[in-house]
Amino acid sequence: MKKLKIVCICLVSLFLFNCSNEDDTTFTDDISSLEKSNAINWVGTWNSTYGELRLVEHGQLIYGDYANIGVIYGYRHYINGKEYFEGTFENYSMNRKGIIRFEMNNSNYNNSFSGKWTWGNSPNWYNWNGTKTSKREPTLQSFYNVKGRVFDNSTFQTIQAPISIEVFKNGIRHFTTLSKNGSYSLQLPKGQWDLVVSNAAYQSFSRNIEVKENYDYNNYFTQNIYLIKK
Repeated sequence: MKKLKIVCICLVSLFLFNCSNEDDTTFTDDISSLEKSNAINWVGTWNSTYGELRLVEHGQLIYGDYANIGVIYGYRHYINGKEYFEGTFENYSMNRKGIIRFEMNNSNYNNSFSGKWTWGNSPNWYNWNGTKTSKREPTLQSFYNVKGRVFDNSTFQTIQAPISIEVFKNGIRHFTTLSKNGSYSLQLPKGQWDLVVSNAAYQSFSRNIEVKENYDYNNYFTQNIYLIKK
């Protein structure tokens, strides 16, 4: 009888400890349930010093919503073997831009960061820290879809080889993507941007585009690219 009780207690214990709550509200309280990873992952929703951040990743590029007042975007950057998220934030309500540098506190868990920020022309840096509240990829509210096809101007056929497309503002590259099977897509904040293509087989291409808060039609802005062979 004693053996039977012990077996029952063990089974109940196993059942209780194997149950997990997938609710994101418990995400930061249940660190032990997360799988450790060597890759630093910024994807998710963050409660930060200056409001909620909603971030996504595409390769080295990291970007997202800065609360409901702006956007934040940048790249992975490596200094002395450490990885940082460095880039720009735009505060629409103040019509100002600043610079950020964030570092993940523990790359095994990817659940909190410590960082600094400054206005672009200021020598003073201030703390900007955050804690992840959801690991799910968020839907961004302040980025807009820009899509198009890449054509050979002499044949008017799409170029099937990957073409690197970069997006600049004031001479600084902020976004980049590769076309696939003649098509490309980007997510950009509102404003004026320079779409640039540099390719060994084609002449340099550059076009200024405006990304607006409201689409003309469909759910994206169309920007087709026509390249001229050298």
